[in-house]
Amino acid sequence: MKKIYVPMIRYGDKEFDEGFIGWGFQSTEEQNRDAQAVLNLVPKKNQTILDIACGLGSYHKVWLDAGHSVVGTDLSETFIMMAKNTNAAAEYRVENFYDLEEESKYNLVTMIDTPVEDEDVPRNAYRALKPGGSFVFQISNPEYNHMRGRLMENRRTWTENEDRTFLLTRNEYNEDIDRWEYEEWNLNVETGDIVIEHHFSSNLTFTRMVDILLAVGFCSVSFLDADGRPYTTSKEEPKNYFCVALKGIS
Repeated sequence: MKKIYVPMIRYGDKEFDEGFIGWGFQSTEEQNRDAQAVLNLVPKKNQTILDIACGLGSYHKVWLDAGHSVVGTDLSETFIMMAKNTNAAAEYRVENFYDLEEESKYNLVTMIDTPVEDEDVPRNAYRALKPGGSFVFQISNPEYNHMRGRLMENRRTWTENEDRTFLLTRNEYNEDIDRWEYEEWNLNVETGDIVIEHHFSSNLTFTRMVDILLAVGFCSVSFLDADGRPYTTSKEEPKNYFCVALKGIS
């Protein structure tokens, strides 16, 4: 019996990206709200904005209409092509944000609806910002009902399909490393193959995120909701807060 491991999230894979468009993005209303929130949290005029992991560029019309210039990057050629068709005034390129090497070019770097899970992205964002610029991204509210393992049942299911293949799913919270783990085991009894699709997502604490941002050079860090109210413990809403990290002048 052979096990074949396949990442469930495969940005840059044309077939995956085309399917993701139908289910993976927030509603237009939610995206417009988040786009406006970014401008409210960093209320400066004529900003040069770099949006990494920009998806379909749905935020960009709000920013362009407000007089800002926008550069969007994403790993997916499919997403970038659609973004170009939607926002002719913005600049787009296919790029992995881990490969970002620009220096002191932007007033604002954004990363919306995509988790920051290590220090590489903040380090690259810091380098790309001009002095006095801001890095704005979203971070999960640790008190939000569905983000904590202790408040959500772990689930495992076993399904027999019509073609006599079997599907085992596992959706569990690993408390030891504070990580959601989701797997689908597709078993084909005729060929003996097991195709395992997996997706893991880490929940960085606010304290850990502050440590990462300060370590790469940012001088101040704040966590705010879409209306600019600061994060407070034990508050279950909203689902995500915005993190605003400021690059110092000198």
